[in-house]
Amino acid sequence: MQKLTYINLRNEQIIFQGAPYVLGKITGLGIPDIEVATLRGAYQQGDTIIGYRRGARTVTVAFTLMCASRSALYAARSHLLAILSADRAVSDTDRATLIYENDYGRWMTPAMPMEGMMPDARIENAQTGLKIEFRCESPFFYSTVALETSFSYTDSGLELPFAFPFTLGSREFSKEVTNPGQVATPVELWIACKGETPQIVNRSTGKSLALAAPIPDGYTLYLNTDYAKLSAQLIQPDGTRIGAFGKLSLDTPLADFVLRPGINVLEYRPSGGTMQSVITIRWRSAYEGV
Repeated sequence: MQKLTYINLRNEQIIFQGAPYVLGKITGLGIPDIEVATLRGAYQQGDTIIGYRRGARTVTVAFTLMCASRSALYAARSHLLAILSADRAVSDTDRATLIYENDYGRWMTPAMPMEGMMPDARIENAQTGLKIEFRCESPFFYSTVALETSFSYTDSGLELPFAFPFTLGSREFSKEVTNPGQVATPVELWIACKGETPQIVNRSTGKSLALAAPIPDGYTLYLNTDYAKLSAQLIQPDGTRIGAFGKLSLDTPLADFVLRPGINVLEYRPSGGTMQSVITIRWRSAYEGV
């Protein structure tokens, strides 16, 4: 079983599987293209790889448009073209979503329709040879289910929403979280501030995030460590948002904080007389291909 679902920003969706959009073939699901930077000495045989980056991914779906009547055929084609409109795929940092499913699992990636929809021929009430290309900014596929963990404090002490191993000291708290994906993944953080300058450390990677100064009680700091969506926003008590990159320590670059594949040991280090900030961390596991 294979299935491809496209969902635009209006939550309209097209499913490529059975009629009227009968799935033929999907390409672009494997390892993304790799751009390699090399260095070659004057007398060196071959070359030396000094860096690489993954390029954007193109997913192509080949399908047949099949309906019960000719009028239904043209109506289904018009409906598909409207849903694939670029105006409904991109808005600021928001993107439409492409979801791929097979008998093993289900994955997603941001996508934008690019070109296609030129049929080879019409046979009765079917148009054959249709193709659509989706440009995916990210080279990765992501789990459709976000994982989440948090550090919080109550009068009875620190509490966890999940049963993870942890150690508790007078001024720090640590726990293990697992990234089941194939590559390192960025995270989103929400820090419900209590007048502290907390620091989050990933002891498994050696990277951390820290505030440069205390933020008053009642404010929430939102951070996104994804290179493509780097964001630092301060959510005020009335719900308005303002830029907050200046609230972060320059010694802890935002984009460096990721979860490596496997187990990560995260540590919460408060700074101040209390440890009452509530910190929520959310991520989606990333995969080279599906």
